[in-house]
Amino acid sequence: MQRFYNRRPVSGIVYLLTFGICGFGQLIDLFLIPGFVESSNYPLLLEEAIAAKDLQDPLDRQLLLLARRSGPGGFSINDAVLALEPSGVFDVAAVRAEIERLLHADLLDITNNQQGRVVYREP
Repeated sequence: MQRFYNRRPVSGIVYLLTFGICGFGQLIDLFLIPGFVESSNYPLLLEEAIAAKDLQDPLDRQLLLLARRSGPGGFSINDAVLALEPSGVFDVAAVRAEIERLLHADLLDITNNQQGRVVYREP
């Protein structure tokens, strides 16, 4: 039954018809089962990882989208921390570092608004 469970139906049928290859196959499987389980679970884990990656945009992309949505008024560091998804994953230091990197790459401009706050916007 361990062969069927680990998605190996052909060898499972052989094991059923030969009583586990006269018991020797059962002894061998005691050592092979961890590898079977790992290889059977690998596609599922890969699928979950791909789905999780697709759900979350990288920090730089989120900041650039925020700059585009903010328009000429721009956004502040506080606005960026509050708007990032998933909430609470990015700390202020990481946001500041990424904004600095985007400034040096000329993807963001820095300016002051009417209240004197520092804001970032698209060039």
